Amino acid sequence: MTATWRISASSAAPGWLGMPPLGADDAGWVDASTAALRAAFGDRWSADLDSAVPALLQLGLDRREDDDLLSWLLWPVALPVFAVVRARVVDSAALPDFHAAGASVQPVESGTLGPGILVTARVRLEEADASAALAVLAFDDGDAALALSIDPTVAEVVDLSAPALRDLADRVELERPDGSAFRARPPAGIVAAEAWSLGGAA
Repeated sequence: MTATWRISASSAAPGWLGMPPLGADDAGWVDASTAALRAAFGDRWSADLDSAVPALLQLGLDRREDDDLLSWLLWPVALPVFAVVRARVVDSAALPDFHAAGASVQPVESGTLGPGILVTARVRLEEADASAALAVLAFDDGDAALALSIDPTVAEVVDLSAPALRDLADRVELERPDGSAFRARPPAGIVAAEAWSLGGAA
């Protein structure tokens, strides 16, 4: 569904590395991104990071998927930790029942997309036998929905990344296949849950 949609995204928050599409020059991107992170880390950069950071960047690239409209590695702090952030367009009917899944759901507003919801949840990563968290910002017009998501990862990393995700959502512009601007409808039946919240996202 994403092939004919057009998206423009930017953020004033630091730490965003837009990943190239599948089939692009991955090696060149890893080299350029390592240099950018070295400059951003400044005095916090160490010799160990010369090998660790390129390996982490490649791990991020390995998690790209065909239906990503855009994908990023978000490095929220000057430490070798990142979150994978995705932008996807899906059929409205494909959105899960977040409440039924036990997630916290809160209303949000994007200056460019309109009203939406912030979904936060804790999950179990079976492959790592560890707890994790995720966050999704969803904007639905009744036919299609834009989902901006942070993949499940350590809860503290999601917490640190949440304000940057909100900033991104406030600047994203999405164009439908017919050339018209995407604008979400108010979500129906949303009751703010108080189970837990992510940094600055409540």
